Amino acid sequence: MDLVFRFNRIYAPVFNTDKRYIDIWGGRGRGGSHFGTDYFLNLITQPKYFRGYFVRQVLSDVRDSLFRDFKDRIEENTSINIDDFQIRDNDMRITYLPTGNTILAKGVSKDGSRTAKMKSLAGATHVLIEECDEIGESDFDQLDLSLRTVKADKVQIIRIFNPPSKRHWIWRDYNLIESDIEGFFRAIPKATSDVLSVWSTYKDNISNIQNSTISKFESFLENNPDYYYNQVCGLISEGSKGRIYSGWLPIPDSEYNKLDLPKVYGLDFGYSNDPNAFVEIKYDGQYRYVNELLYETGLDNLALAQRLYALGIRKNNLIIADTGNGGDLRIAEIRRGWKEFP
Repeated sequence: MDLVFRFNRIYAPVFNTDKRYIDIWGGRGRGGSHFGTDYFLNLITQPKYFRGYFVRQVLSDVRDSLFRDFKDRIEENTSINIDDFQIRDNDMRITYLPTGNTILAKGVSKDGSRTAKMKSLAGATHVLIEECDEIGESDFDQLDLSLRTVKADKVQIIRIFNPPSKRHWIWRDYNLIESDIEGFFRAIPKATSDVLSVWSTYKDNISNIQNSTISKFESFLENNPDYYYNQVCGLISEGSKGRIYSGWLPIPDSEYNKLDLPKVYGLDFGYSNDPNAFVEIKYDGQYRYVNELLYETGLDNLALAQRLYALGIRKNNLIIADTGNGGDLRIAEIRRGWKEFP
């Protein structure tokens, strides 16, 4: 009996690419791990030499994710003879007896703290990493460099992840572009990168999603929009949870100036080539009105104090300034040297 595999057509590019990195990413419910383990099942049963690795940040996590899922894929495929597989549960080693092809498990950290030695991945043709965004950049690079086999035409790393924030190292091979949702981005591989990107959401896997799960996903739009756009829609956030404050609306300066409200000032010190930022904040209950008054580089303490004085700032004004990275010293110096400049 011939072996039969059925894949979601969205993953068709994976079977024809010569890219080293294959990124399976996007929103929850897209079926990324299901595809990854089914893809490995397809590869291990081919006559061509194959040695695959299941990788997670912590080795023990492989057992309840990729290793378990792979065994499910074997049982689900009625064209496969389970007896053709030798599965060693103790060390999570899988061998397809007709060809001798194997899959092994590896953790970047053996126990959550100690980094494992990745040189033992030599000979691998394919690596499947789940939750790849949990792995540090240097650890990933070490893993990547350990893949040195002459038994295969190409070595490939399949990275499965939900999108981390835009500052994560995984986007180093991508160009980030603004989406239609303020504060969230999409990603397109750079023309010079060695990356195949397959982005999808639950809508691309709708036939395998229960209606109750779909309703749960959609409920986040109202209850937790940052989660919805990042984890459900698969967009990349500005920070760990999108923008800290959202829903801002612009108003004309004339309208802002008419607001007769209490006010304070905020100061973010600039360092090296970073600008000094100074804002005026008027407040009325839960409402905040913010006006940027200064955004300028190259200001020492004296020049900064002169700028503030020119903006009408005096000793009795409340200024809330950042104290990190030497900011507390700058505050002290400005206080000592402050005077009513002519």
